[in-house]
Amino acid sequence: MMNSDNVQYSAKSRAPSNALYRSRIEICRILRGLARDESPVFAELGEEQLFVTKILVVDDSAGYLVIEYGADKSINSALFERHTLGFRASHSGAHLAFRVANPLEIMLEGGPAIRFALPNFLVWSNRREHPRTAIPPHVPLRCIFRNADGELFKTDIFDISLDGMGGMISDGNVALQVGTVLKGCRITYPGGEPITADLVVRNLKTVTRSDGTLFTRTGVRFIQRPDEIQALINFFVHDLDGKGT
Repeated sequence: MMNSDNVQYSAKSRAPSNALYRSRIEICRILRGLARDESPVFAELGEEQLFVTKILVVDDSAGYLVIEYGADKSINSALFERHTLGFRASHSGAHLAFRVANPLEIMLEGGPAIRFALPNFLVWSNRREHPRTAIPPHVPLRCIFRNADGELFKTDIFDISLDGMGGMISDGNVALQVGTVLKGCRITYPGGEPITADLVVRNLKTVTRSDGTLFTRTGVRFIQRPDEIQALINFFVHDLDGKGT
């Protein structure tokens, strides 16, 4: 991995494939991009619990960033028990990682928020933390969830990892946003017991089929990884290897 203290990049000039940033100017530029796009950032707490938030303010001169509180009060409380916290995010097609310290509750525009000291470094990588396992087309893996109105919808899953899943939604009435938390989703597959999981939407993309119809390609992350996920991945990696023909 290259050290990128002196590397400059913008929307028109691509960042290196893998880089370690130590320059405060570059770190703040990347963090402001996350704040501008309201990109969700994630931190793992305890036993695979996921704190989901977004960056509100990046103050270079004062040396801090401000994030909003997450939706889960118990996870918010656990955050203040830690001196440092590692965050991850996806941005511009890359995976970012940075560590912050000294959480402090503040008031921002009349509401509570959390302030941290700026990170001393930021890692930019195009490699995924956990490898994806492709789902064979002859074995349906689906995720069933409810939207904000309580209606049930189905996602066809085409890959899965210990981190999360990628799938497609053909129903155009499903209105999701990056950062949406989906509670009590059911992951189903032939011959197995349904797996219940809470998910957060990481990315969305509208894709046009050759016949002109649209579907939504979506990536989700487990808020708390179910124990059964590793066995499910093993099922597709090993039990289906060379079968189905």
